[in-house]
Amino acid sequence: MKKIPFNIFNSFYLNNKDKIKTISEKILSSGKYIRDENTEILEKNLSVICQRKHAVTTASCTDALFFAMKAAGIQRGDEVIIPTFSYIASLTPILMCDAIPVFADIDVNSLMLDISKVKNLINKKTKAIVFVQLFGSCRNLDQLKSLAKENDLILIEDAAQALGSTNNGKPSASFGDLSCISFDPTKIVSAFGTGGAVLTNNEKYYKKLQMLIHHGRNDNGEFESLGYNSKIPEITAALINLQLSQLDQTIAKTNNIAKRYISKLAHLTDIKLLSPNSEGISTYHKFVILAEKRVELKQYLTNHGVETRIHYSPLLHEQKLLKDYKYLVHDLSISKSIKNKVLSLPIYPGLKNDEIDYICDCIQKFYML
Repeated sequence: MKKIPFNIFNSFYLNNKDKIKTISEKILSSGKYIRDENTEILEKNLSVICQRKHAVTTASCTDALFFAMKAAGIQRGDEVIIPTFSYIASLTPILMCDAIPVFADIDVNSLMLDISKVKNLINKKTKAIVFVQLFGSCRNLDQLKSLAKENDLILIEDAAQALGSTNNGKPSASFGDLSCISFDPTKIVSAFGTGGAVLTNNEKYYKKLQMLIHHGRNDNGEFESLGYNSKIPEITAALINLQLSQLDQTIAKTNNIAKRYISKLAHLTDIKLLSPNSEGISTYHKFVILAEKRVELKQYLTNHGVETRIHYSPLLHEQKLLKDYKYLVHDLSISKSIKNKVLSLPIYPGLKNDEIDYICDCIQKFYML
């Protein structure tokens, strides 16, 4: 029996050990640990990759989402539309702004916010829409942008999982008035810890973001508003830049793994594969299937040494923390059905072909029992 973990976080380090040691030694010897040239280079790199005018790095993507909402002026009593099928970090920044989350349903194919249902959720209290790009795929948001503009709403793109993905030539994190990405260790570009960034083309938002991450300090060095301390270390920025230089190769590896999964699982009628938009590139941050008898399949894989995860259950509107907050719920029938079927299989650049084959064989044998 093989032992296959859900993820391995140290493969990039092991494959780039000498380069990482050289970079680390240079920065540690310099004594320049925060907001120096490596951070500037990273923000420029992100602006180019995501086709944005401005990028501001933060200590985490949760910070990035919170600062995006603060910069956009979201405040107590404002309603923010959000899919209920997402990670908790998509929700908590809304609560931190004392705003009201309005939970919406998802599209059955992409598992992302169902754009066709958003219009009916908008009222005079609505301030923003949060669209979450899930599992390394990127959905084109031009229609949602138009709807937001028509109703004077802020579109915040939670692209935490989608750096490097595209749709019709447009990169993820290029669609929102404000867009956020993550460098959590689970991402294909990670911070060896935590990190995030906010991207925008809006000069006013950019200036607010720069103040928010540094205690509310303005260009004159005056602390003119309430701010926070949320900066990415120089050594982290440098190591992210190194990973960005290999981003295409990393995406190619995860795509090859996904193709092998698809070729070996597509014939099974008891599971449904999530196919990314054929007009774009997915990074396959996650490889998610919709499985009948999901609980039993997960246990069977565990018994055979294969670690899996469930993303996301409970749904956001079912989280216990909401007992202390006001929120609104609409028809969530698809989300409620999907949460009982989703299962994430291992996918990371170091996953070997024989390991993929073993996982697929286990799945096939389970459904033959």
